[in-house]
Amino acid sequence: MLQMTLVIKGKVQKVGFRYSVVDFVLSNKLPLVGHVRNLPDGSVHVLAQGDIESLKELHRFCSKGSPRSEVREISENLISVKKLEYSEFSALVD
Repeated sequence: MLQMTLVIKGKVQKVGFRYSVVDFVLSNKLPLVGHVRNLPDGSVHVLAQGDIESLKELHRFCSKGSPRSEVREISENLISVKKLEYSEFSALVD
């Protein structure tokens, strides 16, 4: 099992980015758990756990973002985890 952390910078807050990420995961039935949340510096943090192919799909989506967002930069961290720490994929409210 893998855990991917993304920090997405650009125009990604107040444009529906978090909810579009959750909708993408759920509507595509990706077997991922984790969360997406806004950071104080204006970026968005995504933490997802699952298989490599699903994580790659999520990364591709986050590279484009929601229709009103403008993604300028993504930093990624990928690690192996022994067990899933979450039971669903959701947006955390500030």
